[in-house]
Amino acid sequence: MEISYLLKNQLRVGALLLLLSGAFSCTKVQEVFSYEPQTEVGKALLYNAAEVARVYKDTSFVVAVGVEETDITFQVMEGFPERICVLKIDTSVPGVNVRVAMPNNNANIENGWKFQSLTDMAAALDKSGARVVGMVNGDFWDTQANVPRGPVHMNGSVVSEVWNPSEKLPQQALSFIGVGHDGKMVIASKDRYPYLKDQLAECTGAGLIVLQNGEFPGTDWQQRDPRTAIGYTADGIVYFITGDGRETIGAYGLKYKELASFFRALGCDNAANLDGGGSAQFLVRHPVAQVFQVRNRPSDGKERPVINAWAVTVDEQ
Repeated sequence: MEISYLLKNQLRVGALLLLLSGAFSCTKVQEVFSYEPQTEVGKALLYNAAEVARVYKDTSFVVAVGVEETDITFQVMEGFPERICVLKIDTSVPGVNVRVAMPNNNANIENGWKFQSLTDMAAALDKSGARVVGMVNGDFWDTQANVPRGPVHMNGSVVSEVWNPSEKLPQQALSFIGVGHDGKMVIASKDRYPYLKDQLAECTGAGLIVLQNGEFPGTDWQQRDPRTAIGYTADGIVYFITGDGRETIGAYGLKYKELASFFRALGCDNAANLDGGGSAQFLVRHPVAQVFQVRNRPSDGKERPVINAWAVTVDEQ
């Protein structure tokens, strides 16, 4: 009964947003609505993100010390309703770490690459003694050869240095996201990997760089899709963002320029796009129930097993 009631309410909200937004461009006129953003992230997006027209709803809660989730329903300037989940990670807080996860917490690929849902991947990493509090999907992969598009480093070891680009998929295998042995995050283009790889404790390949030194590099790719991306600020704040799409509860998916606008509004200088579509997934550990929850609405209608992921762990006494 409770699930049915919630689903009906979600459908009503989605229908209302569609009626409000239509498919027309709009101006940033939040005062037309009585709702005022309640969260730090919601306010930043409304007032600082050029691509956000209106915010309909935003909520936030502390996942762990130094880690906070915000969920926002809003309208972009092109008129489409959207929903994103944002994880703010303060890496200056002792014990908060951003790291790569792999299926079964196993970096051995001698018998091929494996796939696993975020829920099971988080549980496996958690059992190793690393307390997982959040996770998003990672790199794209070659669906024929079942290999990741970019390199993988995990827990200080190089799992693979290989790039597997495809001419048919020009938005993949363009960049990498890494965390150095010094704990600092780095996002850079593919051609920088040979020069930086020895400095990386954690790494996965990524797609389009949506923010470079505070600027959107631009792209001809204008499709709306469910998306996951990671960005960071100069003072060590890391953001995971996952946006729903393909009309899942009224969300149409994001363009790259919109992602860039969000990250810039949050103070990021650099950000890159990860795998999207049905792979775009966002998980946290519920701070009270202590269970893993997928917080977004994957467009497949269920969890999709992925080849790697980005996790947030905390050292708690």
